[in-house]
Parts: sequence; C-alpha cells; structure tokens
Amino acid sequence: MNTFDIHIRNAAIVALVCAFAAAQAWAASEKEKPDFKAYDQNSDGMISLEEFVALGGKGQAFLVGDANSDNYLSSDELAKATASKESQTPYR
Repeated sequence: MNTFDIHIRNAAIVALVCAFAAAQAWAASEKEKPDFKAYDQNSDGMISLEEFVALGGKGQAFLVGDANSDNYLSSDELAKATASKESQTPYR
C-alpha cells in the first residue's frame, strides 16, 4: 500500500469517526428538548406561567426563559427555561 492510499484510508476513518460523534451529539440534543405540546395544554401555541408550573416548572425559570417579556414561552424560550439553573429553585 503506498503513502497516498494510507492517507486516503486514514482520512476515511477520521470522517467516519466524526460522523458517528456528530450523530451521537445530535441524538443527545434532541432528547434534551422539552415537549412543547405537553406544556401547551390549551394548544394555543404559547405556554403560560400556569401551564409551565402545572408540569413542574418553577416561576423563576419561566421568567428567565421569557426573553421578550410577553408572559408566554415560545418553543425556543421553553428550551431556555427548562435548561435554566433557576428551574431547580422555587419561585420567589
């Protein structure tokens, strides 16, 4: 096997390993996303504080997640609220 073939083989192995790692990371991130539909109990496309708290969310985490201060969480804001450290502390 010449040097060129070895480099091609090594590059292919590296690409496969990277693809596998990326797939694992993507799968893990998908599992961590909260289920928006479960929180949106009235199916209005927004999550109120009451809906958030009903499924165990903390008020402070809701406030941290509500980036635009409209008193509702979008799907992106829900991800931020559930990832917040404040979700572990009670509302004050």
